[in-house]
Amino acid sequence: MTPERHAVIPHRWRRPVIALALGASVAGTGLAAGAIPASAATPTKVTASLTEFKIGLSKTKFSPGSYTFVAKNNGKIVHALEITGPGVTGKKTAVLSPGQSANLNVTFKKGKYDVFCPVPGHQALGMNVNLTVKSGGGTASTSGSSSSGSTGSGGSSGGGAAF
Repeated sequence: MTPERHAVIPHRWRRPVIALALGASVAGTGLAAGAIPASAATPTKVTASLTEFKIGLSKTKFSPGSYTFVAKNNGKIVHALEITGPGVTGKKTAVLSPGQSANLNVTFKKGKYDVFCPVPGHQALGMNVNLTVKSGGGTASTSGSSSSGSTGSGGSSGGGAAF
């Protein structure tokens, strides 16, 4: 700015004028001042409780979008969590010792997904959840055989169903 223009706007008004100009430029984008675009939204958190031999999820309906699965080994032996499906391959946690947890970030599209424990033999023993992701919120269901009839505590405070 040239010295002549500074003289036109009194010093005490400069900040409000700049803030007003910035607010107007944000308003022109269709966003409210301070709004976060949807593309920068926080992923939905899903707790996955891993026990012998089941996976309990805190959420049972899924729509397309970003999710963070918080996998916690609430069992007495090692477990892990892997997710496969449309656009999701090779997404898995490290093998978790009892009490350990790890985060797994995935982005779901419409389609069918498999959430399972990749430790040899665990998926066949019941550590497998099939998800259907739909625009209106798909569903989650278990597959495989389970040798345990107990419900256990899902390790989640979200009130979701244990599978």
